[in-house]
Amino acid sequence: MTLNTETETVVGVAHPLDPLSRAEISRAVSILKDGPAAAESFRFISVELREPSKETLRTGGETEREADSVLVDRAAGNAYEAIVNLDSGIVTSWKQLASGVQPPFMLDEFAEGEESCRKNPEVKAALAKRGITDMDLVCFEPWSVGYFGEDNEGRRLMRALVFVRQEPDDSPYAHPIENFIVIVDLNSGEVVEVEDDQAIPVPSASGNYLPKYVGPARTDLKPISITQPEGASFKVTGNHVQWADWSFRVGFTPREGLVLHQLRFQDQGVERPVINRASLSEMV
Repeated sequence: MTLNTETETVVGVAHPLDPLSRAEISRAVSILKDGPAAAESFRFISVELREPSKETLRTGGETEREADSVLVDRAAGNAYEAIVNLDSGIVTSWKQLASGVQPPFMLDEFAEGEESCRKNPEVKAALAKRGITDMDLVCFEPWSVGYFGEDNEGRRLMRALVFVRQEPDDSPYAHPIENFIVIVDLNSGEVVEVEDDQAIPVPSASGNYLPKYVGPARTDLKPISITQPEGASFKVTGNHVQWADWSFRVGFTPREGLVLHQLRFQDQGVERPVINRASLSEMV
């Protein structure tokens, strides 16, 4: 099977469970931008393979390459789920999620949220009362949050814990600013609330482990050498792994992380299916 992107890149797919290639992700995004996600206010949270069903793979039925996508419209504050058929270039499903449902944060939103906190006059004034005036040394660490009441329902809120460095290379986690939390709307960039309770002295003890703080690494440890003179005991072909009597396919998703497919075991010459699909998150 081949897929043609806007740059006419040809993508070979060895197996229906292979994760989406870079070109396939670009194609899915392009199809959505040419369709319901045309507005500049849309941001893509994730684009991943829509896996064929177990039954289809078991019977060897024909499969199509499809992408599952999650998006946020920052202007309207709505979240969406979409399915894109990469073979036909058609958006086969476009669903707005219920109000209050928020997809995971993106890495760039962490940086944007921190910058919103750092520039906010109320935040700066509150920290100044605690004797903290150098905002370049303040670290706002964003965390996802739960329900904040009907007034904030549907907003994409981030709860920022606050720390301060004693110098640019200092570890901020040794110096938490207790009883001080900032709530930020990631869509609008607005600081919604500053929770400023009783001030507690910031711990001054260092938590640094860089060589310039603790000195050079020790030199009295003997080297460890791990070798396989006859080569590896496993074989990797694309995303397929064979190791001793085991075989499986490796995949990844943005939400679950590592995923193993079609885990099988050679039992005295008979290939036995053990697990059809297992994700790392299921171990937690």
